[in-house]
Amino acid sequence: MQSAVRLFSTRGFAETTLNDVATRARVTKGAVYHHFESKEALFLAALELVDERTVVEIAAATEGTRSAWTAAIAALDAFLERCLDPTYRKICFEEGPQAIGFVAWWEHGERHVEGMLKAALISLRDAGDIVVRDVDAMSATLYGSLTAGALAIARADKPEAAKTAVRATLLQLLEGLRP
Repeated sequence: MQSAVRLFSTRGFAETTLNDVATRARVTKGAVYHHFESKEALFLAALELVDERTVVEIAAATEGTRSAWTAAIAALDAFLERCLDPTYRKICFEEGPQAIGFVAWWEHGERHVEGMLKAALISLRDAGDIVVRDVDAMSATLYGSLTAGALAIARADKPEAAKTAVRATLLQLLEGLRP
């Protein structure tokens, strides 16, 4: 799987073949097809792998935080830091929408991020840090904002500067929810 991640993140989806992956992994093309029915299925598995790492890093960033608010900010910072990682950026935000289609890509992201957002919003609300009427609608809206921010970072000539701007904007949105 790491061979596929490396190739998709350096060559892109269109320029990577299953033969390339098999050669890099030192297996036959038949072995690749045994596990993945298509290049799209292999890409989806690679996307899953890099997204799982992101979830682990976000969870680790929140460990030991003293409040729901500091946990939410730590999670945001961990996500934005991951957006600077070339492999994550390339696979998730540059190649993902084209490789598996926009709707499947969006739904994939929702499965990984929106649940974490909803849990964070509930924690923030229960701690009295924010006022929100509809947690589901707010988590969907913030997921869209985070995804748009990640796309802006991915397309930026200066990703670090874009990350700083996106962070400031997202913090402003969160501050607006405070009582």
